[in-house]
Amino acid sequence: MWTSITTSLAVTGAGLDATAVERSLAFARAAADRPGVSVHQGPGWWALTVDERCSADPGEQIAAFADLVSPHLDSIGALIGLGCHAQVAVSGTVGTGPAALTVSPESAARLASLALPVSFTTLLPDNTPAEDPLDWLG
Repeated sequence: MWTSITTSLAVTGAGLDATAVERSLAFARAAADRPGVSVHQGPGWWALTVDERCSADPGEQIAAFADLVSPHLDSIGALIGLGCHAQVAVSGTVGTGPAALTVSPESAARLASLALPVSFTTLLPDNTPAEDPLDWLG
C-alpha cells in the first residue's frame, strides 16, 4: 500500500538561487497557505509540494497539482531557459508486500500536458530510499 504520496514541482540546479525561483514562481508562497500545499528549499533545490492533506487519492492530488502549476508554465520555462532543471516528482512510502501505484490515463494526460519530466520515487517506511528500486515487490 502506498502512503504519504506527494506530487511536487522540483527545481534544481548548480548554484540555484532559491530567492530567484521564489520571485519567478511568486504564486507558490500564496498557494502554500492552502492545506496540503507547501514550499521547501535547500542547497541546489526548491520544491512546491502537494501532499495527502490535499488528497490521498493520486488522481485527485495530480489534478490539484496540475491546476496549481499549469497557469505558470511560462515562468517555469523561463527558469529552465536560465539553466535550471524542473520536473514533476511523485513519491510515496511503500511497506512490504505487493502494492501498486495506479495512475489513471486521465492523470497521466494531466501530467503530460505540463510538458515536464516526471519521476516516481519509492520510499521505505523509515523514509530511506530502497537500495533495490523493486525491493517493495517482494
